[in-house]
Amino acid sequence: MSATATTAHPGHQGSDVADASGSGLADPADRGTLSVADHVVERVAGYAVTLIPHAVAAPRRVLGMNLGDSRPDSAAQVNAQVHGSTASVEATIAVRWPHSVREVTDQVRQRIRDDVAAMTAVNVDHVDIEVVSMSVSTRAKRRVQ
Repeated sequence: MSATATTAHPGHQGSDVADASGSGLADPADRGTLSVADHVVERVAGYAVTLIPHAVAAPRRVLGMNLGDSRPDSAAQVNAQVHGSTASVEATIAVRWPHSVREVTDQVRQRIRDDVAAMTAVNVDHVDIEVVSMSVSTRAKRRVQ
């Protein structure tokens, strides 16, 4: 079962008081709460990894062994736990050779924090990143015939 983040506004009375604009809607602070599921944060964070140039989704793993190659067209494997309006995120990625693991993971951390906050209003307080492989570019070499 997935936990959810719930944001309640102080002074929320649940009343149907109309706003000052006369549109008939209650004041936004009085309309209710916002709940963001763990899965939503995981999807946003997984996609955020794909936006970093030298970070890719890690290869699939069984018993600690890589199966196949990294997956540049896939979202990274991400687990998230949301508590209130904050979240902790764990991501498993591969870094393209020969780029700096430290630089790439710093970019991934920042992108995850920024994207999750912008899209879900949940602040990411902790991002653990496991780099399980260095991916070698698999571009096909052109042959002259």
